Amino acid sequence: MVNPQVAGTAEILRATQKDEEYMRYLRNLIGDITQRCLGIPFYLKWKDFSATFSDALFFSLTTLSGLQTLGEEYTNIIQVDRSLQSIPSKWARFTDIGLRTIGYYFLLRLQTSLENELSSISTAESDDEEDPCITHLKNYLLIIFKAITVLQRIHLIIFYLNGSYNNISKRLIGIKYLVIRRWLVRPEHQKPYKILGWLAASQLLLNLAINMYNVKTKVSSAPAVQKENNPSGKGAATSQNQCSLCFEKRNSSTATPCGHLFCWSCITSWMQNKEECPLCREAFPPSKLIFLQNYY
Repeated sequence: MVNPQVAGTAEILRATQKDEEYMRYLRNLIGDITQRCLGIPFYLKWKDFSATFSDALFFSLTTLSGLQTLGEEYTNIIQVDRSLQSIPSKWARFTDIGLRTIGYYFLLRLQTSLENELSSISTAESDDEEDPCITHLKNYLLIIFKAITVLQRIHLIIFYLNGSYNNISKRLIGIKYLVIRRWLVRPEHQKPYKILGWLAASQLLLNLAINMYNVKTKVSSAPAVQKENNPSGKGAATSQNQCSLCFEKRNSSTATPCGHLFCWSCITSWMQNKEECPLCREAFPPSKLIFLQNYY
């Protein structure tokens, strides 16, 4: 292939959005079949797995079979390996699909299970002093989950600026996109995404600076707080009143339609990039967010 034209951010995003439309239709179809055949309680229990299975089925029938997805056909792009000379191997495509679907599903399940387990342990020991090992474990897990969120945002920023990889699995494996019809590519279409990338980078740096300042403030004020009339730590962030995005005590609690709680600022910032719940991936528009009055 002579002088291949690498697809830009605009082409990849249009393909992803088109694929998402068909994937959403397939999720709803399989969900409806599951409800009719196995009942609503079963579907509600396995709703996340049903959505993951639908996504894996979609990519298995297209990418794994060596075909373009419907979104890729719509924007005239095709997947290639790092050399830009041939399509990815079947093993590379299989790994990509596995990480994007099954891998992401088990990561969320692991995070939820660990949070629930630590919550139950903390509740059982609420009347006594918490085990230092549990405290250290919780802190390490919070750091890991927060680091994953930051890495996802950094990856998104790089994608907006560079436009090569639209998800982390493709970046790890080295799967890129080429444009089949080069004359359809317009360089001016990429400029708004570069601006968006710099804005997202500025927001990330600002959030990191604020978090570092908050941590420094809490560390310096910890001795003074312990001397006040709150020896049991009731004002501290626990798993019940903690935001799963910033891992701090929730401010201006806001509920999603699926029932998860976040800070108002955290969930609105998240919705600017993805209109779905960060924990269960249920899709909904920002207008469905519910700001909770007098709830902490």
